[in-house]
Amino acid sequence: MTLPLPRKPVFVFLCACALASPARAQSTSEDPVETARVQVGPLGLTPTFALTNLGVDSNVFNTFEDPKKDFTFTISPGADLFFRAGPSRLAVVSRADLVYFKQYSSERSLDGDFDGRWEIRWNRLTPWVAAGYTSGRQRFGYEIDARSRREVKDYAAGVELRVASKTRIAANAQRTSYWYDPDAVFSGRRLQQALNRETGIYGVQYRQALTVLTTFVVRGETMRDTFEFSPERDAKGIRLVAGFDFDDRALLGGRARVGYRRYTNDSGAVQDFSGLVASYGVAMTLAGRTRLEVSGERDITHSYQFEYPYYVLTGVMFTGTPRLTDRWDLQGRVGIQRLAYETYVAASADPGAAVLPGRTDTYRTFGGGIGFHAGRDLRIGFNVDRQRRTSPLQARDYEGYRIGSSITYGR
Repeated sequence: MTLPLPRKPVFVFLCACALASPARAQSTSEDPVETARVQVGPLGLTPTFALTNLGVDSNVFNTFEDPKKDFTFTISPGADLFFRAGPSRLAVVSRADLVYFKQYSSERSLDGDFDGRWEIRWNRLTPWVAAGYTSGRQRFGYEIDARSRREVKDYAAGVELRVASKTRIAANAQRTSYWYDPDAVFSGRRLQQALNRETGIYGVQYRQALTVLTTFVVRGETMRDTFEFSPERDAKGIRLVAGFDFDDRALLGGRARVGYRRYTNDSGAVQDFSGLVASYGVAMTLAGRTRLEVSGERDITHSYQFEYPYYVLTGVMFTGTPRLTDRWDLQGRVGIQRLAYETYVAASADPGAAVLPGRTDTYRTFGGGIGFHAGRDLRIGFNVDRQRRTSPLQARDYEGYRIGSSITYGR
């Protein structure tokens, strides 16, 4: 859907790379049909497939005591579909996940997601509509360890105006609903009671192409959260961010945003938030053989715990993939996520609740693997990953490892 490391130096480095990059037009002007694996007239199709986590999970339930081990794998077929008709473009991305556990059948699931976008590319004006749907039982985020059914429905519409050859402005409206199964329970809490909600966003954006490969972006938006069963959590807010989009053909590819967010609770029962937010995912290739990636975020995330309405998630992940030969590569990764919990204001707190002011949980992961490239789009890999979470609440501590193979095509 998300930086104990110094944030300002990282952002300054990204800015410097952006200004040094040679230039290019926005990728949104390209025709994705031309880059699809299968092309039939105006129709383009790129099939995808992945077999991941084929191996052992040493702590299936992420428990502190008596961890359970099991054999598991996930099969993920999918397809990216593109269609053009005159100035209009349709893009549909879909995927299904079949998750299997040998012994603990309660953890098996069939999940899937779908995203579609239709736009009309007129000379200066590009209106668009989009929709998405996700349904799955696998874990979302770093807080909830139970595998519970969650559905996310997303609708959006907007328009982009090209006011000059290198300048674009845009506006959009978006509504997202989050629904948890009525039987979804974790640590004695019904997830739908705390997390079922709708989020509405209205935003405007300014884009300025600095070079052919680098675009400066400023975005402002208003947000409102409306909770179905916990109206005391209803809130509104604003977010203003700025950053860069880097084309994948540049020395540095990806995107980075940093800015300010204010989050105000309607009832006054929940502490307000005001401060720095960020999100980034960038990659670069050194000497044509070593790929370095860094991604992370800082923002607030709603908690399932009533005594802790939300937490500030601050995290970063580093991945390095040196290519040993044309066929073989190695990969190493390390990441850390920090969950800083916020409590209710003193006047609204439940006197019977066990609350730890200043509570912070930390989730660390590190791992590596080796991969063999059997073709342009086919990679076979073997991976080992270890996770550890520490918390002032001992019951929330856990550690475990996952050892397994993977086969990916078209990704």
